[in-house]
Amino acid sequence: MALEKISLETLNFYAPRFEVKIEGKKVPVNISKIIKEARVEEEKDKASRFSLTVSVEYDMEKGGFKWLDDPLFKEGNKVSIKMGYGNNMHTVITGRIYELESSFFSGDAPTLTISGYDVSCDLRRKSGEKTFRDKSYSEIVQEIVGNEFQTIIDTTEKFEGVIRKNSDTSYYQFIKEDLARRADYEFRIDRDNKLYFIKPKDDTTEIVTLEWGKDLISFNPRMRLSELVTEVEVRGHNPQDPNSPIVGRAPSGSERPQERGRRTGSQIASQFCPEAKKVVTLRRPVSQRQAETISLSVLNEASDTLFTGNGECIGIPQIKPLVAIKLEKLGKRFGGKYYVVSATHAINDSGYRTSFTVKRNAA
Repeated sequence: MALEKISLETLNFYAPRFEVKIEGKKVPVNISKIIKEARVEEEKDKASRFSLTVSVEYDMEKGGFKWLDDPLFKEGNKVSIKMGYGNNMHTVITGRIYELESSFFSGDAPTLTISGYDVSCDLRRKSGEKTFRDKSYSEIVQEIVGNEFQTIIDTTEKFEGVIRKNSDTSYYQFIKEDLARRADYEFRIDRDNKLYFIKPKDDTTEIVTLEWGKDLISFNPRMRLSELVTEVEVRGHNPQDPNSPIVGRAPSGSERPQERGRRTGSQIASQFCPEAKKVVTLRRPVSQRQAETISLSVLNEASDTLFTGNGECIGIPQIKPLVAIKLEKLGKRFGGKYYVVSATHAINDSGYRTSFTVKRNAA
């Protein structure tokens, strides 16, 4: 989508603003006016974080600081933040207060910073060991989250008879690093608290196009070949024949297409370092299909390091992890479609800005 269309929807980016709800109630106007900054940080594999910086006044009549001990900012309270322009607002996080921090400096007005994380924080706590038997990965995810989230889960095959979660691992780590990686799936919890365990969609259409010198305030791209591999081979235990291991291969060029018409990271590696083949040995039984899926997942991870970058633009609340954006007027090499890895939205006295990091697996 061209930025002009979003601009029309947001009254040409005039009047940036934010709305805060705590425990389901909109924060009163008198408190909204003393919030110096609202910030939301989103990252692909981490819990999203918010912070609200509040100016604290001294109450001469009561002899104490206003808002410093107000129950509105009690730890554990549920917080929802919207950002946008005029009446066009977007929810950027829903979470709970986990941290309170104050600053007192002589000569300056004290501040109170209220911070917290999205609801995925509960899944990130370490929990006891658990064994799952005769269930597919998708069934395991649904069992773990229960009714805590609205789920969008793509069905997977049953690759293993027994899957064990260790006691030193959180459920989030278990789903992300074990189940999602083995299935080559995408796992995330979105702003609306929907939990996704789905087939990757790197080839989705970009949500916005930004031009250097026009919409893009800054961009620092990097191209790196050192982590690329030409192909990946995964070897696993064959329970039917110990002398004949299961072998899965992901050949050059088999990565997920993020931008068609370009050479992928493994294809570039084949030209410059053809010996860069990666072999992964698993110490557990695997099926042929699972070995092939894992090899493709490892190849995708390696090729995603080809292009990375960080940039900043005018505040666009639609930019978030796992969406695609198009960056233009950056030359043939660095211009094109990128996949968002993280995004930070901040509204303060300087206005509304969005900073982001991106990746791309083809050149």
